[in-house]
Amino acid sequence: MNIQITQTIKAPTGFYFSATCEKVSATVAIHSYGVQVVCQNAAHKVWRGSGKFFPTIAAAIDNYKSGEMKAIIQAAADMQHTVPAITH
Repeated sequence: MNIQITQTIKAPTGFYFSATCEKVSATVAIHSYGVQVVCQNAAHKVWRGSGKFFPTIAAAIDNYKSGEMKAIIQAAADMQHTVPAITH
């Protein structure tokens, strides 16, 4: 699968990762207290929901059936330690 990374931010509050895989776009936020996943689909565009929250990366991956969503979450998990932190 081809994953196009659109944004990565490593801040004191967590790691934020946005990507597109095939026709699926999502944002993944990895915090010390859990993982938040926002799939930018039609429901998100209408309701502007805050996505789903999971206690672990494994729980987030297990929740989705789509191989594209699983790939985006796994890519975020793989990159969280390679992106330099924001310094001010």
